[in-house]
Amino acid sequence: MKTVHVRGYAELERGAAGDGPVPFVAATAGAKKDGLDLQMSGVDLERYLANPVIMYDHEYWGRNALPIGRAENVRVDGDALRMDIVFDVDDEFARTVDRKVRGRFLNAVSIGFGAYNIDDAGVPERWELYETSVVPLPLDPNAIADPDRAAAARQLTLARALGLAGGRIPALADLDPDTVRQAIASLEALLPTTPPTPAPAAADRARRLRLLEASL
Repeated sequence: MKTVHVRGYAELERGAAGDGPVPFVAATAGAKKDGLDLQMSGVDLERYLANPVIMYDHEYWGRNALPIGRAENVRVDGDALRMDIVFDVDDEFARTVDRKVRGRFLNAVSIGFGAYNIDDAGVPERWELYETSVVPLPLDPNAIADPDRAAAARQLTLARALGLAGGRIPALADLDPDTVRQAIASLEALLPTTPPTPAPAAADRARRLRLLEASL
């Protein structure tokens, strides 16, 4: 067994501390500087899902090395491992990390894992996720924040309102009208003083979803 660390990056919209979960890419497939290629087909999440801790800089030994948050919606999305991080804003240090992440002073996460039966190409037959940490300096110098992370955060919000997995939104023309109406109602509930309206036409649905997305 070999334990190593790789990187991820934030996909978020600038906002105040405690303003909802922060979407992160925790790891990606492909050979990295540690020589390993973590294919998502080999990931084992069972252990992590039972204890989805978010740490800081891989400090998890001793009485003061407490989690600063938890991971939610942990999932494989193509060649990436994604998760949404909920920071413990009742903890002073975690609140500081949350603020720095949302202010884009901290942009990266790193994972600790075990890799098993590694072949000559550096691909483990199985790798097990142990923990995820917010870090100032990730292993991979290219693991920087997605420049379109604001759009990614809005897309995730819309996808959740539509009840879609993986944070991906199809074209409005491909959606059932009742699904769109329910999504509009869910999103309008997030906005103050937005009056309910009857079922809109297709063009108006598209316009309203764009307006709601821009307002979030």
